Amino acid sequence: MIFKKVILMDITFDCYGTLLDTRPIQTWLMAFGTAHGIDGQAAWSQFELWKDRLMYGETTLPFSALLKRDLAYMDMTLQTGSLFSNHFNDLIKLYTTLTPWPEVIAVLRQLREADHRVIIMSNSTSSLMAAHLNALDHEVDQTILPEQTRCYKPAIPFFDYASKQLEQPHLHVAMGYWWDVVPCHKIGWSCVWINRLKLSALADIKPTYTLPDLKGLPLLVQSHAG
Repeated sequence: MIFKKVILMDITFDCYGTLLDTRPIQTWLMAFGTAHGIDGQAAWSQFELWKDRLMYGETTLPFSALLKRDLAYMDMTLQTGSLFSNHFNDLIKLYTTLTPWPEVIAVLRQLREADHRVIIMSNSTSSLMAAHLNALDHEVDQTILPEQTRCYKPAIPFFDYASKQLEQPHLHVAMGYWWDVVPCHKIGWSCVWINRLKLSALADIKPTYTLPDLKGLPLLVQSHAG
């Protein structure tokens, strides 16, 4: 007789910033801009601005292609010719070499050993996610990406698609406030805000729980599940 493993809880995670430390991308863009006579903070701000805009306007564009378009818009806005566009491969290499925050792998392993299912919901693409899963020691059971949902977070259809893949009970864990906490609030998902930046939530949009990092997550999950 074959027994099906009983999953106590599905725990979904944002990837960038929550599981993986994305600071090297900001550091590189700011340093690269400064080295070429561009205000580094302006370069980083334009990168983030166009990435978010494109996620709304180009919902079916694969994330790698979206990043390439992002650099082209940066060049247009900053009047830098093809300076940033010419270094698309450098940007992709940075993404593929991102590493987890120090506590992440141990926490994911602990959750899975406790019979919880770990699922990544990310504005990424399968080619990059392959590298990310390696970095996370494959302590992940499933991924949900824009290639499947046909949209990017924080679009509600992304979360609607995910809902159909999940068991109950369920908990979402994310650093992104606008991209994750806000849509969770709208649809009634229980959410853990990993507030690494020590921000203050809006008075009318509060996460279910707030933690400074993932270290306290296993105990919180145990309490939530109980």
